[in-house]
Amino acid sequence: MKVNFELIRIAIALGGTTAAAYEDAKTSFIDDRITIGMLAAGIILDLLTFDANFIAFSIGISAIIFAIGYFAYKTGQLGGGDVLLFAGLQALLPFFPSTILPFLQQVFPAGLGQAVEVIAGLQLYPFFLSVFIASSLFAMVGSGVQYALALRGKKLKPDKLPLALIGGACIVSLAWLYAAFGLTPAQVSFIAVVFIPGIFLVGFKKQILSQVIIQRVPVSKIEDEDVLAVEAMPAGIVKRYALGRVLTKKEVAKLKKIRAAGKMSLFPVYKNLPRFGPYILAGLIASLLFADLFMFLLLF
Repeated sequence: MKVNFELIRIAIALGGTTAAAYEDAKTSFIDDRITIGMLAAGIILDLLTFDANFIAFSIGISAIIFAIGYFAYKTGQLGGGDVLLFAGLQALLPFFPSTILPFLQQVFPAGLGQAVEVIAGLQLYPFFLSVFIASSLFAMVGSGVQYALALRGKKLKPDKLPLALIGGACIVSLAWLYAAFGLTPAQVSFIAVVFIPGIFLVGFKKQILSQVIIQRVPVSKIEDEDVLAVEAMPAGIVKRYALGRVLTKKEVAKLKKIRAAGKMSLFPVYKNLPRFGPYILAGLIASLLFADLFMFLLLF
C-alpha cells in the first residue's frame, strides 16, 4: 500500500495558506518563503509516494499552473504570490484528500456527508480547480461588495452594453442550469445572488477603474510588483520606453527616466486591487468541506 501522507498534506496546506492569507490581507504581499516552502514540501511528499503516475500528475499540473500563472502575472492579472500559492496547493493536494471523509460524515448530517462523498468520488478535475473556482466565487462576491461600498454616494455611470450582455448571459446561464440540473428555486436564488456582484463588476468596470482602483502616484509611492495602468498613459511613452505592466525594479527605473525627462511626474497605478490570499484560504476550506463547492451547489 502506497503512503500518501494526506493528513500532513492537509496540515501544511491549511497552515501555509492561512499564513499567506494573513500576510496578503495585512501587507498586500505574500512572502515567497511561505509559497516556495509549500511547493517544496508538496514535491517532497509526492516523491516519497514512489508512485510514478501520481508524481507525474501532481508535479506536472503544478508546472502547468506555474506556466499559465506566470503569463497572468506578467500581464498584471494575478499576483506572483498567488501563482506560487496555487502551484503549492496543487503539489500538496493533487486530489481531494479522502482521508477526511469519515470526519466529515461525523460532523455533517447524514445526507450532507453522503453528498460530499459522492462529489469527492467523481474527481472530474484536479482538486486545485475546485479551490480556484471556489476562491473566484468568493473573490467575485467580496470584490463586488468592496467596490460597491467605494462608489457609495457617487453618481453611478454604468457601461450599458456590457451590463446588458452580462445580465443577459447570466439569465440564460441560470435558465440552462435550472433545466439541466433540475435546480430548486432556492438553489437558483443562491446562484443568482453570487452572479449579481459579477454583473456589477462588469457593468461598472470603467467607473471602478477610474474612480477607485487606478491612482496617479509619484515614483516614491510605487511598491514592488504594483501594476502600471499602461492604457491610461500616452501610447508614445509606453512604446518608447517599452513599459511593462508589472512594476519590477527594472520598470521603476524606466519611470524614473520618464520623470527625469520631464514627461510625467505622476503615474497611473492599480492600487486598490482585491487581495486574493484570504479568498484562496476561504476557497480551500470550502473545498475541503464540500469536495467541490460549485458542484455541491449545483447538485445538492
